[in-house]
Amino acid sequence: MRTIAITNDDGYTEGVRILLDFAKGLGDAYAIIPDRQRSAVSVSLTLHKPMRIYEVEKDIYALSGTPADCASFCISCDEFKKPDIIFSGINWGDNAGIGPLFGSGTIGACWQAATYDTPAVAFSMYNGHDRMGWMKRENWKHPEKIKEAMGRAWKEIGPQLKEWSFFIVNMPSPEKLDGAKVVFSKDVQRRRYKVVIEKRTDPYGHPYYWLGGGERPVEEGTDYYEVTKNGNIAITRINVQGLFKK
Repeated sequence: MRTIAITNDDGYTEGVRILLDFAKGLGDAYAIIPDRQRSAVSVSLTLHKPMRIYEVEKDIYALSGTPADCASFCISCDEFKKPDIIFSGINWGDNAGIGPLFGSGTIGACWQAATYDTPAVAFSMYNGHDRMGWMKRENWKHPEKIKEAMGRAWKEIGPQLKEWSFFIVNMPSPEKLDGAKVVFSKDVQRRRYKVVIEKRTDPYGHPYYWLGGGERPVEEGTDYYEVTKNGNIAITRINVQGLFKK
């Protein structure tokens, strides 16, 4: 029986429970997740201080580290069974485009896994503009629809899994999953967000800055286009070894 390890970058959410339940239908599964929200940390590792881990509930553990740390724990810590596959997610919000490919903590866990010969899959779900909805359990509607959609994606991905590679799965909102097709992305959105830097002043008159982003137009034919315009489940394959071949 294959072993599947779960992680994410949102911490303890309903998305973890849904993904873990899905994974247990495929084999033996457990989850090691960050102990707090860790979005946009990419493949950063905790090398300058100790980490602690504790059990949140049965088969779900929280680590005081990043998603890439969690992937490393799953693969290299003798206290846990080494996984054959790592699933990361379910991320609240899509991870389509080049920006999330290199910045997302959800995808960062997959980069780390693939680097250590463990294939991985990142699952994300489009939610429009509700950026903080991951915290509310009631927002994770239609879990059975979500699992069914992941199952259809898995049928396409499973036979293609191999070392030094991972897959990114972006799903539309649960309300649109019934008619969603599973498609492999021919291209990824080049510019997913525009950078917005807002200058403010603290009570002592000193300036400080907030770094944020705004939506850019959807680029036709990309992964983001498939999810937002066509309402499809878009899969992107990343071959890590292929990045260095001429």
